[in-house]
Amino acid sequence: MLNKLFNTTLLFSSLICVVLNAQTENLLTSISNEMEHFNEVATTTKQNEHYQPYIISVFEGKELEKLGILNLKEALTLVPGVDMATDNANTQTPIFRGSNPLASGQSKLFIDGILVNNVFFDAYSEYLSFPVEMIKRVEVVRGPGSKVDGINAYAGSINVITYAEDFKGFESNDKIVFKYGSYNYKMGGFIKTYKTDNLKIFIDFYYQKDDKKLPAGPDGLSQGVFGANNISLSKSGDAPLWLKEYSIGLNLTYKDFFLKARTLEHTQGSAYGINLALPQDSDRMKLPSQYLELGYNKKINNFKIDIKAGIKYDAFNSKSKLIPNDLNISGVIFQDGGYGEHFAAQRTIYQSSYLKYSGIAQHTITAGYRFIKEQTIDMSSKLSNRLTGDVALVDYTDTLAFFNKDAKRYTYIFSLQDEFQLSRTVSFIYGFNYEQTSYKDAGFEPKMSMVYQVDAQNIFKAIYSRSHRNSSWQEMFTMNNLARVGTTSLNPEKVDTIEFAYIKKISSDSYLQSNIFYLLNKDQIYNSSADPKYRNVVDTDIYGFEFEYKGYISSADQLYFNYSYTTGKSYIADENKNKSLPNIANHLLKGYYIYNLNTSLSLNGVAKYVGSKDRVSGDTREKVKDYLTIDSSLQYKNQKYNYTLSLSIKNMFDTKVTFPSPPNTYVQDYEQERRSFYIAFKKEF
Repeated sequence: MLNKLFNTTLLFSSLICVVLNAQTENLLTSISNEMEHFNEVATTTKQNEHYQPYIISVFEGKELEKLGILNLKEALTLVPGVDMATDNANTQTPIFRGSNPLASGQSKLFIDGILVNNVFFDAYSEYLSFPVEMIKRVEVVRGPGSKVDGINAYAGSINVITYAEDFKGFESNDKIVFKYGSYNYKMGGFIKTYKTDNLKIFIDFYYQKDDKKLPAGPDGLSQGVFGANNISLSKSGDAPLWLKEYSIGLNLTYKDFFLKARTLEHTQGSAYGINLALPQDSDRMKLPSQYLELGYNKKINNFKIDIKAGIKYDAFNSKSKLIPNDLNISGVIFQDGGYGEHFAAQRTIYQSSYLKYSGIAQHTITAGYRFIKEQTIDMSSKLSNRLTGDVALVDYTDTLAFFNKDAKRYTYIFSLQDEFQLSRTVSFIYGFNYEQTSYKDAGFEPKMSMVYQVDAQNIFKAIYSRSHRNSSWQEMFTMNNLARVGTTSLNPEKVDTIEFAYIKKISSDSYLQSNIFYLLNKDQIYNSSADPKYRNVVDTDIYGFEFEYKGYISSADQLYFNYSYTTGKSYIADENKNKSLPNIANHLLKGYYIYNLNTSLSLNGVAKYVGSKDRVSGDTREKVKDYLTIDSSLQYKNQKYNYTLSLSIKNMFDTKVTFPSPPNTYVQDYEQERRSFYIAFKKEF
């Protein structure tokens, strides 16, 4: 049925007609009153973010470079209400406002507008190492208020803008960059743009590697994950968290047509072991990601057409020692340990068509659809002989698969939205997404927001939105695994969000932003070592507030800080009682300070405080301890030859930082990096 609906919609996509009139002058007044060109730039680059109908924070790439920020992960740790979590595979995940730290797909990541969450985990851990020198700007929306191209973001969305963004008067420079640092970190990359009147070609490339190892253990065997008779085989040591990665991106624009493509080859150490046994140094996991999108944008009188089609490939590819020497499983002794190679490749095909119409005064109506087909296209499972304990690999793809090789899902999304400019001071956006899948449907999800601009300095916002997260491939299709058991009967996680915000614009680049939020989460997906099957078993009510300031103390400096408070209750169906939110820091305090000693030299600092965290129900360990880290950097910019040298020190006071582990796994949690040093050289042309 979905295929027929999709084909029919394609035939009539050119006939989508709706009604609209966009009057955005007062939203862009603070940027420019003189030229339409600068209005377009302001809208596209989110320079008018305070007037947008959602809660947004924007970080400029060049400021992040000054601060010594290495990559996207470090940039996201500056965002109000965002903390980080990890798991035994080191699938690191930003946690927005305490929303289900045990799941990966709570937020969505877009690279130049393209969704890159992988299908297997619904995560984007492989993109968190994206070097900051490749990033022009990071836009982070907290809450589900931003619906991009029909895509719902459950707890938040992140849009990474590369230097492919290029406007007259705001051109991007070509550059080369090299970095070196602790853990034998090495990185090199470049950006190149070629332009004619009608054609623009943009290429970025980088390669980076390190040999990072962090102390870990005792591993999960100490907690009996392979039975009480194997506890003595538990180990402590260094977890292999090394990285080897390269990426090349291509953006091509010809008149009204565009092409966006990227290939990312990401390989990392096996971290804490996919079976919770500490792996060998050479064990690895590959998470490749590739995408290609073609599109057409055209404005014809009061109509604006946006048509896209794309294909995306990602995979889970693990090669590791899964169990230690002399392990005894049901009388079979693995004298030389047990090994495994697991591979599952996913292909996503999508097509979307959206149309805006601005022919009716004070309204802009957008309507369209997005169709998605996700499918596992290859799968293999090889293990040491389970009957004899022999180390040689046996192909269990058909007899003991770790994953359903026939996994497939269709999703069809229809969106309708109206932007209504009631007056020069009040505007509304309201609409809905409707989603149908080949499993459990998310259904109808409304959104409404109001922006009230008292004057150029005082803005109020009120937002209501409903959103969801579909279960990931891991949660649906994992098989024959001690730690994870998938099921296709899962309902989507759902959230209703209410937000209120006040913004005080002090100047064009100074502001105060405060907001309160209330989240009602239903059917959150959870599993544990005691019951590895994924289930909809947790409901949470989350509420809190966030405060953000950016400004100056003097003309030579720049100050930014934010504070977030998050609290609430979780209801666990199996226990029939309310609990405090687990693995969530109630208090987050972050900030940075840039002091320009002169036009060439700046001294900069970053501070981050993360409060203590309660454990999940039944976990008797003490709370995860709070921590404060301070980073410092020095940047020199040579104006004559247009090159930059930067030196940064991370965690300069060598604070111990740990991310919580699930109960009955790594009892000492997952320790993170201590003090480290980095140097960077960048030359612009």
